[in-house]
Amino acid sequence: MLLPRTGRRLASGFTLVEMVVSVTVLGLLFGLVGMIQMRGNDASEDALARASTEARARRALDRVAEHLTGVGRTFLFPDPSTNFGSSTATFQHPTGVSGGGIVLWDSPSRLELLLEPNETNNGVDDDGDGLVDERRVVFTRNVGTGNQQSVTLCNGVPELMAGEIAGNALDDNGNSVIDEAGFNIRRIGDLLTVRLSVQQAFGEGQMATSTMETSIVLHN
Repeated sequence: MLLPRTGRRLASGFTLVEMVVSVTVLGLLFGLVGMIQMRGNDASEDALARASTEARARRALDRVAEHLTGVGRTFLFPDPSTNFGSSTATFQHPTGVSGGGIVLWDSPSRLELLLEPNETNNGVDDDGDGLVDERRVVFTRNVGTGNQQSVTLCNGVPELMAGEIAGNALDDNGNSVIDEAGFNIRRIGDLLTVRLSVQQAFGEGQMATSTMETSIVLHN
């Protein structure tokens, strides 16, 4: 039995060469469509992750500002007026005035940046969420009393603010704070500036990061 020569018409009306070319073109088209779809999915995931980090950062900063509103400058410890700022602040609010004209203050409260419960500061993603050595912002009320209570305001906070490099004693991201932590409080005069970076892993090893800030005027 003789095989048909290349170029001879098949019963369907197509030559073998034409069929090979058609299959190749179709393969390329399907591959292109798949690539476009994958890129569209990646862009969608990136947008969703960034929107999520922005919302979480804004919500946390709103709560931080609420806690710090009305705080007395002399009742803020440590004083975050250096170029390093501080990732921890203990403070008190005025609650009234005594009959003798003395301002009364409530029990101390504290804001601080702590490691996530299942993380250790070892450069490894211990809890498997795609984030390395991530922190959380914690608010504690009635510090040092029998009624002390803590609540987490924000998770997924990096060790350092976006753009910062660890341990080089430089202001890498250009906002006048040196070696800035992922949650940082800085005082200049009576103005307290709070900055926060939030991260979220998505896709194949990708990371969305949002950094926001807010300012509060301190009570004299």
